[in-house]
Amino acid sequence: MNQRRETMIAIFMFMGVLLGNVIIFSIVPFLSAPDLMARRISAGQLLGFFGGAGGVVDASPTPIHAFQIMLCYSAIATLCMLPWAFKQGFKGLKTTRLKAYSARGLLEYGAFTLSFFSLGFLGTNFTLPMHTALNFITPIFATLATILILKEKSYAHTWIALIIGIAGVLLITRPGMLPLSPGVLYVLGAGLGFSLCGVVIRLLCRTESSHHIAFYMLAMVTVLSLPLGITHWVNPGLDGWFWLVLIGVIAYLQQVYVAKAISKVPFMVLIPINFVSLVFSTILGYLVYSQHLDRWTAAGALLILAGTIYNANRNSALAAKEAQIAAAA
Repeated sequence: MNQRRETMIAIFMFMGVLLGNVIIFSIVPFLSAPDLMARRISAGQLLGFFGGAGGVVDASPTPIHAFQIMLCYSAIATLCMLPWAFKQGFKGLKTTRLKAYSARGLLEYGAFTLSFFSLGFLGTNFTLPMHTALNFITPIFATLATILILKEKSYAHTWIALIIGIAGVLLITRPGMLPLSPGVLYVLGAGLGFSLCGVVIRLLCRTESSHHIAFYMLAMVTVLSLPLGITHWVNPGLDGWFWLVLIGVIAYLQQVYVAKAISKVPFMVLIPINFVSLVFSTILGYLVYSQHLDRWTAAGALLILAGTIYNANRNSALAAKEAQIAAAA
């Protein structure tokens, strides 16, 4: 298979991963936010879960807490990976990197929980497209984290990209012009957590396969989610289980296909495609929540993405230059 075809396959896989993210993030609000239950009932009626002709049940659904959603998200995705795990056996799953896996599990749990909590604040001043756009800051945070934690060398372009990214965040949130939604703080906290996850993944990739990394992450997040997930457990109802299983299966597929996409092409090739997720969230935000993409959010997202692409291209050019120098030595 030629490289061009491999690249196209990787791009479509990554677009599928981005679409999966947006679908999950569009489902979570109407599962957890009490004032969005009408949206959940409307979706349930379309699927035949509530009232109407052929409806299975005729009752108001109970809001599902973000902690319970997090538990189901990770547990169902872990169940999907069990056939692979059984095939590996204890010997195949054995690892010497439990500390790194534990750190990654804690960070993923915290980041996803913050992200799910942020979605409970969807409204006029915090929309689904804003949530997606603010997540674009994660790669820039990750670059900064590698400098501060892994002590990698920093360059002028790194700090320029960071300043551009912060400017993009300010455009989206418009402090002083819009009331600050708690959702903004939660999603930025999630972005920081995901960026630290990226640092740990870079360390794990030196010795571990992508499937091992995915399995341990999902299994550990499930264990971490159990206490608060059980404490806040409510009966999801038939429609709730439908959405929770859908979220878990999508989470599993994302783990599989993001690893395959990154294995086919350099990650910097995939970074610009992140903007497609804003298109997806704009469409779903309008269809599900009647929210629109405003020009400030679009401009801020473009600015953050421009900083990310600029940083990735400069890093790639420097790496290529260093490789040439090493080969000539």
